[in-house]
Amino acid sequence: MRQFTRIDQATACPGCGRANSPQLCYDCIRWQKAGYPLLHHRALFQYDAPMKAFIEQYKGLGDWRLHLAFQDFIQPPSATFVLIPTEAGHYQVRGFDPVLGLFDHLPLHQWLQKADTPVPQAQKNRAGRLQTPQSFSVRPQVSLEKISQIMLLDDLYTTGRTLYHAADALRDAGFHGTITSFSLIR
Repeated sequence: MRQFTRIDQATACPGCGRANSPQLCYDCIRWQKAGYPLLHHRALFQYDAPMKAFIEQYKGLGDWRLHLAFQDFIQPPSATFVLIPTEAGHYQVRGFDPVLGLFDHLPLHQWLQKADTPVPQAQKNRAGRLQTPQSFSVRPQVSLEKISQIMLLDDLYTTGRTLYHAADALRDAGFHGTITSFSLIR
């Protein structure tokens, strides 16, 4: 694990967890100006070369054995954990949901569903990611009335677009509480 760079939470952006940004970063200021409540995202590791190699092995090559690699590190604060789902097409290719694998030791709720998109986020540049249309919805029969805090869980935070779309879907379905987010990588 020494090859991976931990994010120092004391010096991370309070809005998105960007390393070495103790004040709100430019991205978070833009999200606020666009009318989004910040997710107060936290992540454990930076998305550097060793982590990119890990993600390529785990997601790109479908190495399921790696889903256990970080479970001792992943202990987010208590909340109602809602998983960011993988697209059905990606699941068919990999044979597993990589986000579910990373967080399957937590009490998870799979309340979101994701429509397949023509181009995966990983193949888009920053502008393309930010322009991605909403593809999340809340599953039928999910009741959000008695829930006060949700923490969205994802593997990787790049622009925040995925997490903000997921939060929008929950709010559109009637959730009125606090939404935060957590990922392995930022």
